[in-house]
Amino acid sequence: MIKRVVSAFLFAVLSVGTGACQVNASHVPSAQLSRAINELTAALTQTIEIAAEGAAPYAKQRTPWPCETVGTRAFSIGYDIKVKDPRAGLKKALAHWTDRGLGVGLDSSDREQHPEIVLEAPLFELSVHAFPERGELWIRGNTVCLAGEVPEDWRDVR
Repeated sequence: MIKRVVSAFLFAVLSVGTGACQVNASHVPSAQLSRAINELTAALTQTIEIAAEGAAPYAKQRTPWPCETVGTRAFSIGYDIKVKDPRAGLKKALAHWTDRGLGVGLDSSDREQHPEIVLEAPLFELSVHAFPERGELWIRGNTVCLAGEVPEDWRDVR
C-alpha cells in the first residue's frame, strides 16, 4: 500500500513538473532557430571577408523567408558589395566553403553572364551572385524553416 501511495505521489509530482517545463519552454526562443541565424550570420561575414577584397557592403537586407510548414519560420540576410573582380570573389567563396564541407547546390561560376553559386549547410543556404559588368557581388543567405519563437533581435524583421 505504501509503495502505491509513493508511486502515485511521484507520478503526480513528475506530471506537474513536466507540464510546467512545457509551458515555460514555449516562451524561450528556439535554440535551433537562434543557432541557424548565428551560423548564417557568421558564414556571411566570412564570405564577405573572403570574397569582397576588403570592400564593405553598401546595402544590407534582413527579411523573413517563406516557409510552407505551419509553425516554422526562416530568415534571409543579404549584402550588396562593390568589388574590383566579382568573378574572382565568387570563386574564392566557392573554394573556401567547399574546402570546409558545404554542399554545392548550384555552381555556375564559369557562366559568362551573372555567375552564381548556392551552397548548402544543415541549417542554412548561402549564395553568391557576381555581376562583372557593374563590379558587384550579392551575398545572400537564408536559414532553413524551423519551429520555435523568433529571437528577440529578429522580431522587428517583417
